[in-house]
Formats: sequence, C-alpha cells, structure tokens
Amino acid sequence: MVPKIAAKGASFKGAAAYYLHDKEADTNERVEWTDTRNLATNDPELAWKIMAATASCQARLKEQAGIPPTGRKSVNVVMTYSIAWHPDEKKTLTREEMLQAAHDSIEALGAGEHQALLVCHNDEPHPHVHIMLNRVSPIDGRMLSSSM
Repeated sequence: MVPKIAAKGASFKGAAAYYLHDKEADTNERVEWTDTRNLATNDPELAWKIMAATASCQARLKEQAGIPPTGRKSVNVVMTYSIAWHPDEKKTLTREEMLQAAHDSIEALGAGEHQALLVCHNDEPHPHVHIMLNRVSPIDGRMLSSSM
C-alpha cells in the first residue's frame, strides 16, 4: 500500500469535479464506488457541498464551541490524498479492505471527527482510493494541522 498526499486546496467543488468525474469527459465511468465519513449522506455530490458549508462556518463553529478566533487563517480547507496498492492485488483486494485502510489513515492523521469523501477509481492498473478530507472540524471549527 502506497499513500500519496496531494497539495491542499481551497475548493471542494474543484476537488469533487476532478475525483467524481472522468478526466477528459463529463462522465463518471472511472468511479468504482464512493463512501462518506461523518456526513449524513452517502450522496457524493451532496457530501462535498456539506463539507464546503461546514468549512465556511468555521468561525461560527469555533464561537459555539467557546474557542477563541485565534490561530493562523487558511483558505486551504481541502486535503486530498490517495492510497494505492500493487496491480497484482487487484483481483483479491476487497472494498472493505480499501475502506478500512482509508479509515485507518484518517485516524492516523488525527482527523477521526472530520468529514471525508472517499472515491475509488478503476482507471489505472493498480487499485486506489482517493480521500477528500475537510480540514475544518465540524465539532469545533478547528483546522486540522497541515504539518505532515
């Protein structure tokens, strides 16, 4: 299993457009399956919108949690990374194993309470899953550390 962290970004819409659709056409044939974490929906189009709304409410979430509005400000609320396996594992690797690896990686990042959209693609010889993570906590508005 090989993780690959992409640059942080500011647009859930842009990240979702990339991960939920094909690179060169307005289809989603490369999407094998999707899943969500800490979201009240499994609909990926609705999920990224909820994640964007949560990020835009960061100040209010902090205020409601009694957290001072201090700290570094960042518009880079979207964190994306992927986990890939060797092509030889494609025939035996299950969705459940890929989900478990994704959930374990989220926990390892200290983002267990954060919202996430998981997207598995079938467009490469190697099995892989992309994780789009909201760096803003829906619990208290705190930003997930980016010092990795």
